[in-house]
Parts: sequence; structure tokens; C-alpha cells
Amino acid sequence: MSGAGFIRTSLVTTDFRFDPSRFPMPAGSSLFPARDLDLYATLASRVGVCPHGFMLGDLGPDAWSLRKKYWAPRDSTWESFRNSVHLRHPNLPTWESLDQGGHTFASLYELAVYRRLMALVPAGIELKVHPRLECCAHDPEAWGDFRLTSRVTGKVSFIEVVGGFDQSFSTHTSMQRERQAETLRRLHRYPADHRPILIFKDMVCSPELRDAAIRQALALIGQNT
Repeated sequence: MSGAGFIRTSLVTTDFRFDPSRFPMPAGSSLFPARDLDLYATLASRVGVCPHGFMLGDLGPDAWSLRKKYWAPRDSTWESFRNSVHLRHPNLPTWESLDQGGHTFASLYELAVYRRLMALVPAGIELKVHPRLECCAHDPEAWGDFRLTSRVTGKVSFIEVVGGFDQSFSTHTSMQRERQAETLRRLHRYPADHRPILIFKDMVCSPELRDAAIRQALALIGQNT
């Protein structure tokens, strides 16, 4: 075989594809940029839970950018992203369970409010999760999200997490309209002297608004923080 023929044969048989075993990732590195993993950790710290894609939509433009890049229903990219977040920030789980503290919460929004209540409510206040609404005479099976009771004054206040809507309470689909109607029925069960403090989903994503609502609930029972 001539020299030229040998070279041509060698070029044909050479595999020029990327070989992961030849060029491995550096130890401790990820397929996702570190800045995105750290941003997610910062957002999780801000709201008190590991946000899913829907919640990212209420956390500002940087969070929205993460959502556009990595989140889609039934897509493995989001799972891989969350796994990478956990590897870099082990305190953040790959999946946020709604079963916490012996309670099953309806949403991440409700769970986030619960965790903040646990941090803010002082010792003189009893926090009840999913209390029976004894004040709701027409519905003996009615229950709320949270009840605060002062051990000093005996006064009570209620908090309802409206996790399906922002403060505009607007709807765009038939499913949202149905959910809005059910939410309104739920809220109108409360008598006038026990109207609940409302925390909408965009308030959950704004620590200042969330905490202001919780402090109002505490002030109603004579407790200031």
C-alpha cells in the first residue's frame, strides 16, 4: 500500500467524535452552570421551599430565565437540574415533599407559609394547621389553612393561602374560573368577625408582603412582632 493510501485508510478509520472518557468533567462540576445552581438556591432561601416551575414564574426575571431554560412538565431536564442543585447545595432536596411536620399541605405555597409561621410565631401563640372551622355553622366539615390563638387573650385569627391566584384574582381559563369559584366559596364560609388574612401566591414569593400579612394576623390577636 502506498503512503498516500495508508494515510487515507487511517483517516477513514479514525473516530473523531467526542469521547467523554477521554475528556471527563472536572471533579465536582455539573452539566449546568454554577451561577444557575446558585441562583436557584438563593430563590429557595427567599421563599423557604424549593420552587417548582410555576413558582419560578412569580419570582422575577432571573427566576423566569431559569424556568425557560430548564423547566417543562414531564421533562427529564428539570429533574437533572434539581439533582445538580442538590449536589452543590446538599441542604436542598431533589424533591420537596408536601408531607411535613405531620401535615400534608395542598401546595408548595401553603408549605412555604407554614415554615415562615413556624419561624415567626412566638411562644405565647398556638399555631393550628388545618383547623376545623367551628365558627362555620352551615358547614360542620369546614376547615381552614391556619389558625393562630393567643394563650393570653384567647383571641383567634385565621390565615388562608390562595396559592392558585395572585392578588388580582384574575382568571384566564375555565379551570381557573372553576377554581376561583371554589376558593370564593371557601372564603365566604368565614363569619364577619373571623375574616381570614389572605396570602396570595405572589405574596408568598415576596417575603416583605408575606411577613406583613402574618404580622397582621398576629396583631389581630394582640401580639406584635
